[in-house]
Amino acid sequence: MYDSHFNEKPESHYLFVYGTLRKECETGAHKEYLGNADFVSPARIRGQLFMVDYYPGLVLSETEHWAIGEIYLLENESQLHDLDVYEGCAKKSPQPHEYERRVAEVVLSSGETIQAWTYVYQQDTSELEAINSGDFLNRY
Repeated sequence: MYDSHFNEKPESHYLFVYGTLRKECETGAHKEYLGNADFVSPARIRGQLFMVDYYPGLVLSETEHWAIGEIYLLENESQLHDLDVYEGCAKKSPQPHEYERRVAEVVLSSGETIQAWTYVYQQDTSELEAINSGDFLNRY
C-alpha cells in the first residue's frame, strides 16, 4: 500500500505538512524546502500530533483526532529526496529513523480527498505531550 518511489505513485506528487514545513512556521524550513512548491490547500489528516522536541510528530490513526496542515504540489523527485534528508529518513540517514514517508488520505478544505505523501512519526509517544488541538501552530 505504501510506496516510497516517487515515480511509481504519480498521484502522490502531493505532500501534506503539519509542522516545521508549514508556511507560517518561523523555523525557515518552509522557505528552504517548499519555497518553490505550489500551495494547494489547507488540509487535515486522521491522526494525532505529539510534541517531539521543538517540532511535532504525526501518528496516523482512525480515531476522532485530526492533524491540521497544508498540501503542496511537489516540483520534482529531487525535492522529495531533500525533504527525506530534512526529516532524517533518507536511505543514508542514521537508523532508527524518527520518521517514515508514507502515502495517506488527506482531506482538503473543499472536502475533496486526495492521496499525499506525509512524514509519520515512528518512535514511542507514551512520554510525549499530545497536541490536542491537532494544530502545531495553534497548540493551545
